[in-house]
Amino acid sequence: MTKTRLEALSDGVIAIVMTILILEFKVPKIESSEEDWGLVKDFIHNLPVVLSYIISFLVLIVWWMSHHELFHGVKHIDRKTIFLNGIFLMFIAFIPFPTALMGEYPGLHFPSILYGIIGMFCGASYYCLYHHVLKKNTDHPFTITSKEALSFKNTWLHLLVYIVAIGIAFISPYISIAVYAAVPIYFILKKNG
Repeated sequence: MTKTRLEALSDGVIAIVMTILILEFKVPKIESSEEDWGLVKDFIHNLPVVLSYIISFLVLIVWWMSHHELFHGVKHIDRKTIFLNGIFLMFIAFIPFPTALMGEYPGLHFPSILYGIIGMFCGASYYCLYHHVLKKNTDHPFTITSKEALSFKNTWLHLLVYIVAIGIAFISPYISIAVYAAVPIYFILKKNG
């Protein structure tokens, strides 16, 4: 398999997962007497679903950007790279389920805990993929000591944040969700700052 095919598969899976997220939204049925106010009430009632969608979409954008930047400098892939990439995509593909749970039941502990566990597995699988790719591609731009390379080497920070957020979810799911929302915002600002 070529690097281009692996990137195309990864882009396709992430794009499909992004699309699946929006399928949680259903057009409400309202009484004709309610008109616009009925739609406004339904939208307000579904704000947790909207917020969980936004959080997960941003998370997926960050994963896609990181994956793209990592593979941009790759010249050699092997079967282990393909396998590790597949494991990463498997966890990425699971994101819509805890997203839907978290949107539907934002005050319950389990949805926030499961969301964090899936995020942690995404991070751990990406961490393995990242280090294997750099081991196989010693000429990769990230192997040189630079500010950009060091930021990618701190991939473990993602794992730590998700572990903390999972712990917080046992106490307050809402604070945990706020931590999950902060993760992609931090990474997007870090890349542009």
